[in-house]
Amino acid sequence: RRIKHWKVINGKNQEVMFPQKHYPGQMGISDFTVFNNEVTINGEAFDHRLYHYRLVYSKWAYACVVQGGESYTALAQSLQNALIQSGGSPKEHRTDSLAAAYNNNNQKEIFTKSYQQFCEYYHIKPTGNNLGISHENGSIESAHGHFKNRIRQALILRNSKDFSSIAEYQEFIDKIISKHNKRYHSLFAEERKFLMELPKNKTEDFTVLHVKATSCSNINIKNVTYSIP
Repeated sequence: RRIKHWKVINGKNQEVMFPQKHYPGQMGISDFTVFNNEVTINGEAFDHRLYHYRLVYSKWAYACVVQGGESYTALAQSLQNALIQSGGSPKEHRTDSLAAAYNNNNQKEIFTKSYQQFCEYYHIKPTGNNLGISHENGSIESAHGHFKNRIRQALILRNSKDFSSIAEYQEFIDKIISKHNKRYHSLFAEERKFLMELPKNKTEDFTVLHVKATSCSNINIKNVTYSIP
């Protein structure tokens, strides 16, 4: 008891933490999380990530399987699908320092033109947490662990981590997310009233690249080789 009292008076300064109050329709938050070596497709190890989106107030969630890296295309497609499934867009969308959303230049972070245009189309204000301050993204970071634990528990009950296709695996993820969302149905019903109306049409969620084909009938995109006719 005396040591504890001494630490309060003479020990290191404690980090100041301010409580956060969340409002319906105010913020959606998203991130990618690695889930390698956890499942297989037709017996083969499946190298992938999971995109995870949450409405901060109601905890309504969306998740999808992502192959490859954290590209703008993966972010735009996944986020756009999340907005459509939730039936509206929040006033603000937060990410950490994703290369898909930021041009990271030393200590200054600037949104990429594509991501800025995406947010403008949906009338969303893009924001990010301060560099290195991960707890500001706590509404999604802590949720990653719970989400992946639910997947692992469901895999145990399924008695197999192998899937016949990526589509079957995505259906498995959808069921887990649907079960989660049912727990927060009343909160989401309240928040749904405050979400902004979506445009009638989807916006561009792909990237156009101009590449040269080799005499071997291959093209190279971001250090990945693809064969073409």
